[in-house]
Amino acid sequence: VTLSKLPEALPAEPANSRDPGITDLRRKVNLAAGFGSALPLAAGALGVGLVTRSRRRGLNFFSSTWTPLLLATNGIRVNAVGQQNLTVQRPAVFVYNHRNQVDPFVAGALVRDNWIAIAKKELTRDPIFGTILKLNDAVFLDRDDTTAAVESLQQVEERMNRGLSILIAPEGTAHETTTVGPFKKGAFRIAMATGVPIVPIVIRNADIISPRKKLKVTPGTVDVAVLPPIPVDGWTRENLADHIAEVRQLYLDTLAEWPTEIPAG
Repeated sequence: VTLSKLPEALPAEPANSRDPGITDLRRKVNLAAGFGSALPLAAGALGVGLVTRSRRRGLNFFSSTWTPLLLATNGIRVNAVGQQNLTVQRPAVFVYNHRNQVDPFVAGALVRDNWIAIAKKELTRDPIFGTILKLNDAVFLDRDDTTAAVESLQQVEERMNRGLSILIAPEGTAHETTTVGPFKKGAFRIAMATGVPIVPIVIRNADIISPRKKLKVTPGTVDVAVLPPIPVDGWTRENLADHIAEVRQLYLDTLAEWPTEIPAG
């Protein structure tokens, strides 16, 4: 997968190109190879960090190489329209609609570098995803502990003030539906607190790649639309819910009528 060379135009219908005939053994081999590549790349990232005396450069090396490699190893291709909006303004709050365990990697591969993830605390116990998120300096939210959640959001704001973007699913969890679930306020409050724009990443057919609850990957093509940055100037507590509804509506409209091109914001 060479994300820098992805086409800027998409067919009107979902790609739906996949290889349903792949065996379970092949799936497991591909997954093992993809996740196994994290170890040597992490070692390489450590080397980059030591040579450059910059931990962030090491993390950028890891995030910009491993996620595309993971997708390629598992036969996942990404057709993205509006890619220029990924770099129009940084830092930013990148928000994506969440269907399964693969789409965070699709979004991460597009954002590439200088980003951190925000994930639910439960993932710290996951030996695969928890470890990878920790390697990339993720912030974990405890949604059942208000005090801890506030402290975590303060960590996020501190990182964003250092020029880092965040990648987060505003739905909070993967939804087993073809529509868009309700958006939580956290991502939008962070954007307001730091004054950075929101960049919607709309994923329309990740379900052809993997089911919601299983890390079972079928090779295929995922279509993505990156919408122009949305400034949060003028957003307040009083009108926040209305603005969140407007952002969610952008997802619904984009999924209903898929764009063939998107202008830069």
